[in-house]
Amino acid sequence: MENSNQPVLIMAGTSTQYTETRRKLELLPKETRWLTRPTGLDGLAKPKVYRVGSWKDLAQVEGLEVALRAVQAEIIDL
Repeated sequence: MENSNQPVLIMAGTSTQYTETRRKLELLPKETRWLTRPTGLDGLAKPKVYRVGSWKDLAQVEGLEVALRAVQAEIIDL
């Protein structure tokens, strides 16, 4: 991981999608977080965020998009 001070965030519509992506990326649970709401970005700067599966169906997707821009997230669509 480039910045070991911050977890890799996975923005996924379901916990199964999150878990499958974490495993595909060969990351341990302590190295990642499931991002489902804007507060998941609190205190982070330029985090790496993977968007997978049905992430567009998340209840707070509009707020997440705004928060991702605010923290200058590196977004990777899988």
